[in-house]
Amino acid sequence: MDLFNNKKKIREEISKVLDEKLLEVSKEIIHHLERGITSKELKVTLESMDIKEIELKDSKKQHFLFETVLKLIAKNFNVYLYSAPGVGKTYMAQEIAKTLNLDFYFSGAVLEPYKLVGYKSAKGDYIETDFYRCFKNGGLFLFDEMDASNPEALITINAALANGFLDFPVGRVVAHERFRLIGAGNTNGIDIGNGYTARQQLDIATLDRFIFLEMPYDEKLEEKFARGYAFGKQYYDRFIAARKIVIAEKLPLICSTRSLILGLRLISIGHSWKEAFEMTILKTALPKIKERIYSLIEGYMKGSGLQTSPTIKKDDGIDSSNTTKKTVGTRPPVGRKTVAK
Repeated sequence: MDLFNNKKKIREEISKVLDEKLLEVSKEIIHHLERGITSKELKVTLESMDIKEIELKDSKKQHFLFETVLKLIAKNFNVYLYSAPGVGKTYMAQEIAKTLNLDFYFSGAVLEPYKLVGYKSAKGDYIETDFYRCFKNGGLFLFDEMDASNPEALITINAALANGFLDFPVGRVVAHERFRLIGAGNTNGIDIGNGYTARQQLDIATLDRFIFLEMPYDEKLEEKFARGYAFGKQYYDRFIAARKIVIAEKLPLICSTRSLILGLRLISIGHSWKEAFEMTILKTALPKIKERIYSLIEGYMKGSGLQTSPTIKKDDGIDSSNTTKKTVGTRPPVGRKTVAK
């Protein structure tokens, strides 16, 4: 009996010590998380606990490249994301900033260097920019529409990205240890085809400062969005068919994730799928192109074995007016006799 009691006391004592140790480590993790997950002390703490990966909350609701870009930014790589419009580059950057507990800063296309480094007014006051504040104080800076910027203006930041310092109108500033940068555009900075007439080739020295990632549409994520709406799956099937047709026919139309979400919102308030198409992906299409796309969509869906004529009400958001009507015969009504002439 004494032996049992001794073993019990030993287990209790070990549990107590472990609980205290875990509590101590937990407090340390919370402390460092408040300061930012990139701190060296937190890294040491996590490694001492043999934690290799940090599980991301709601990561399944993000683009499949989210974790890759997150890890690159956390390790202080400059990342350039390029894709067709409306894939979700800005949203991803915002979510990464939130995950890393960084302030988020943003700039669109830059045509003059002062848009980045700022300038002094006639009174001699320095007019700051978001880039200056982010560079000096830390944060995540999203340089959107980078390939629509003046290449000469972008050369200004080469020193900042390569050397970690930059000469501003108020003097040289060293980059904050928590300064991070994401560039974004619709082209890779060299090939400016595919109808992007406002884009320019970027200086190779600028491009050399970035890790390049092409960001395609995440159709699995798009389908998850669609399933959150009544009859969203039927709309999604037609939308994906339209996208495949647009790509195959090389039509100057955009079937983006953004336009998908807009279409889903439209059918949720009572618009038919064709009305939603007219207001989103087909808003610039000529009548003949619209007719061809509608025809090809039905053919594609039939060939894929997808439902082309859902039996749902008109006011449910999906237009059933395109369903195949049964041929009405000449059979007389029941109960009435026909007289032969």
